[in-house]
Amino acid sequence: MQCNSLANSCVNSTITECPSEANTSCTSFLTLGSITLHQDKACSAENCSEERNVFEAFTIHVSDGESFYFASQCCQGRECNDTNDASVPPLENTSSNVECPACYGSNETSCSVKLRRCYNEERCVSLVAEFKNETPKLVLKGCSNIDNSTCQFLSAENRTVGGVTFQNFECVDTSNSPSTPNSTSPPRPPPATPASKSPSPPRPLPLSSCWSCCSEIHPCLPV
Repeated sequence: MQCNSLANSCVNSTITECPSEANTSCTSFLTLGSITLHQDKACSAENCSEERNVFEAFTIHVSDGESFYFASQCCQGRECNDTNDASVPPLENTSSNVECPACYGSNETSCSVKLRRCYNEERCVSLVAEFKNETPKLVLKGCSNIDNSTCQFLSAENRTVGGVTFQNFECVDTSNSPSTPNSTSPPRPPPATPASKSPSPPRPLPLSSCWSCCSEIHPCLPV
């Protein structure tokens, strides 16, 4: 069985039978906080035929009270009905130095971003997603605990998982923080001003004396 629901969970929504040829994939998408909830449990032959058919669940935080949770499960013919409804796992409330543009918009191509300070182990994520049998398109930016393999998997253009098509998916590696400026050596002093000529030209100094003279008066490199 499969269902698709906007603004409610699948508990009381319309349920249809999975196609007989489908390798059943249970995909759950959930939003919490003040955002409208959407949940989809779908049968998807193409999702289970992928070599990487199940991705690690991840959360995208827009603000302290608004978050999006994505989870996928490939049941391979087994019933997905006993799959618990998705819920956002608790995070240690420790902020990092990473800041990401954060916003969401429904049926839009962009949204008005605000900077959000991320939790530890989070990186910046930006996506555009479309839902099967639903008109709204989701634009979403924020901090996420998504892992590298899931990010690479979803970054393929128009990647479809269950009833959700990720038209665009980008991750920014938070390890690429501004590099520490290279240490700079102290500025080299200007070359010594030639001494004014005395009436009688001085005797040429041996090389060792010249080097000693440079070291004591103005730093210089040996020739």
